[in-house]
This record gives sequence, structure tokens and C-alpha cells, in this order.
Amino acid sequence: MRITTNMVMRDYQNSLYNNLGGLELARKQVDTEMRIQSAYEDPGAAANAAVLKSRYARNEDYLNNLGSVDKWLNEQESAIYEVSKIAVDIGEKYSVEAVTDTMDETGRDTYAELLRNLQNTMVQFMNSKFGDTFVLGGNADTEDPPFQLSEDGKTLLYRGVNVDTGNMADLDRLAAETSYVDIGYGLSFDNTGNIIPSTALDASLPGIKAIGYGQTDGVSNNLILLAGQMAEVLEADTFDRDTYEKLWTRFQEGTDKLQDVMTEIGTKSKMIETTTSKLENEKIAIQDQFNNEIGIDPALAITNYSYAMYTYNSALKVGTGILGPSLLDFLS
Repeated sequence: MRITTNMVMRDYQNSLYNNLGGLELARKQVDTEMRIQSAYEDPGAAANAAVLKSRYARNEDYLNNLGSVDKWLNEQESAIYEVSKIAVDIGEKYSVEAVTDTMDETGRDTYAELLRNLQNTMVQFMNSKFGDTFVLGGNADTEDPPFQLSEDGKTLLYRGVNVDTGNMADLDRLAAETSYVDIGYGLSFDNTGNIIPSTALDASLPGIKAIGYGQTDGVSNNLILLAGQMAEVLEADTFDRDTYEKLWTRFQEGTDKLQDVMTEIGTKSKMIETTTSKLENEKIAIQDQFNNEIGIDPALAITNYSYAMYTYNSALKVGTGILGPSLLDFLS
């Protein structure tokens, strides 16, 4: 059997193409840090990698949700904290002992004016926004602020319902509104289609749940209205100590409940912190599993690429010595 130059060239070209293919594969491994580029190269590893990719994407969604909810809760906490500071300040400086019937009318009017200002300030904080959404507006998706105080400070509406004398069923429903967020606790539903609370995080905080609504024994439970009613008593020609004491006592009770709301927000924030740490660790674990399945060590990938480049360049040099025609190519 004679071996012609054309035969040598064909064999050489095939080998050169194989070297070039190996070089390209090595280059892709360096670029992607993945051992395989197509599923057919290792079907089993590719299938496992697809599952891990799905878990990784889901993990990222949970982390994004947690980040958004954390910012949302921070805005809620900030608003409630400012209202709480005002409430504590009123409790300390406007107590029955501080405002006595021995204070003259001018002094009471001054206190009343200060209470009116604080009343309006509390409304402003309760209407705080995060982006375009009111953080203490429950599930309302509206451009109107949830709390609206009348000019005389005697009427307060929450989403159109009077917080003092409105229908209690409506107020209870508004105060119980929820907004659940899936943060990786295995979101589940009960037989009626409602979310099981333990499987998600409730990011909603209706404002009236924080500052109270309705009446007890004829006295308002709402901090903002109580502040206005205390101012009314101070503005009267004759100071009614007993009425003022009832209002102030109820205001103190509302302030204590406001502290409970602050604690509730803190508990949710701690849950977010713990869950974020858990998901971050899970993210690292998924990355490690993915790398074990189809990943390649960067140092090894670079070494393989260098060797493939050396082999390819060597093949090119060899080719210059075997491409010249021989006498056999001209013989029939």
C-alpha cells in the first residue's frame, strides 16, 4: 500500500481539527468554569445540574423577597417608633400631675396647642410611604393616605372608616388584614385555600392595629383621637380633672400596646435576619454541589487550555514539514 501526500494531508488535517476542537473545549472550560458544555457529554451530571440550577434560582427569589420585606419592615418600624416617641413624650409631659386644675387658662391653652401639633405629627408618621405605597395602610393599593384627620381633630378616618364610631366589623376586618410573602418556609394552603400562617411571613401592618380603634366604656381607644380629646379638655373654660385622667389613662394603655407592636416588628426582623443567613448558607452549598457535578477547577482549566494550545501549535509546526508534494502524487 502506497501512502501519498494527499493521504498524509488528510490524516494531518483530521488530527489538526481534533486538536483545534480540544483547544476550543479547553477555552470554553476556562470561560465558563464548567467541565461540560452540552448535556450529551455527561447526561447524568447535566440532569443533576439542571435541578441545582432550579434550586439556586428559587433561593435567589427568596433572598430578593427577604431584602424587599426587610426594607418594608424598616419603614414600618421607623414610623411606629416616631409615633411611639411622641406617645411616650405625651405620657410624661401631659400627665394629670403635670396638668392640674391649678394651672391657669393660658397655660392649659398652650398645652392644648402642643397636643394638637403632636396629634397632626402622629398622623403624618402613620401615613409614611415606602416608594409609592403607604406602609401602614394594610392591603390598600391607593394614592390616598390611609389616615385622614378632620381640621378640628375630632374625627379620624382609616381608609374611609371612622376609627372611633365606625362599624366594628369593618374595623376588625381592616385591622386583621394580612400580606404574606414566600420566604422559603414551604408556602402551603389549607383546605379553604387560605395560606397557612406558619409557612410564610406576614409583612402587613394595618395602622389601626398599632394605634387602636373603637371605644371601651365610652372612651376612645385611638391614640391620635385621645390626644385631641385631651386638648379639648384643656381648652375648656373649666378643667375637668376626672375626664382628663380617664383620657390620659387610656392613652397610656394605648402606648403600651404600641410597644407590643414594636416588639412584633422586631420579631419579624429577627426572623428575616435568621432566614437570610440560612438561605445564604444554602446558596453556598448549592454552588458547591453544582461545581462538583459539572464544574472544573479554574487552575486545572487553565492548565488544560495551556496544554491544548501547546499541542495545537506543535501540530501546526509539524504540518509545515509534511505538506510538500512527493513523487508518488504524480504517479498514476
